[in-house]
Amino acid sequence: MVQKTEQELTQNYTRFIGILKKYFTGERLEKLLHMYSEEELGINLTLAPASGNVNYHNAYIGGYIDHIFNVTKNALRMKETFAAAGGEIDFTDEELVFTALHHDLGKLGTKGNLHYIQNDSDWHVKNRGDAFKMNSDNSYMTLTDRTFFTLQDYGIKINENEYFGIKLTDGMYDEDNQKYLKTFNKDNVQKSAIARIMHWADHMSTVIEQSHNKSQKTDKFSLNVGTF
Repeated sequence: MVQKTEQELTQNYTRFIGILKKYFTGERLEKLLHMYSEEELGINLTLAPASGNVNYHNAYIGGYIDHIFNVTKNALRMKETFAAAGGEIDFTDEELVFTALHHDLGKLGTKGNLHYIQNDSDWHVKNRGDAFKMNSDNSYMTLTDRTFFTLQDYGIKINENEYFGIKLTDGMYDEDNQKYLKTFNKDNVQKSAIARIMHWADHMSTVIEQSHNKSQKTDKFSLNVGTF
């Protein structure tokens, strides 16, 4: 099990804030900084795992933000590969980075309540690898629904490219996306390639993270949500 030091967790948070300040300005930046402040979702951002099971990806404290960094980096690289292969770049870097940073926002849960919390069942930890479980203190929502709910809750507006980029990141793995992606009507197609770029970047990042994580042991550990 990956175990990050408090210093490493703090450095990741600082790096994330730096990315926000690099790509966003004005009112949008102000609202993002508020959402990710220590008083709001900052602690969730710093501590959240990317998944609950060690056989999937980044199921460790701080795993979420590591995944976000990987997806953002790979989305920008995938954009360049797509363009070099002759694809049309019909979205901005701001739209792509915003989408990459927030495609899994629902995994942060709510203020004061992480989406994934430490599993208190030794059997599930040892026999199934379920290091974390869903936090029943949060109302059930799909992760994509919670992502959009959270953005609107903090007054952060998104445009159409960002909407579809987030909505369709999981591609056909999310059955709800079939009505957008499984079509033979030439008039019913996505207007932007951003969702494809995001899907490739997210899937590639997840596969690589899985390969890095699968050899690590599942141990029980403590989760302190009170500090960075």
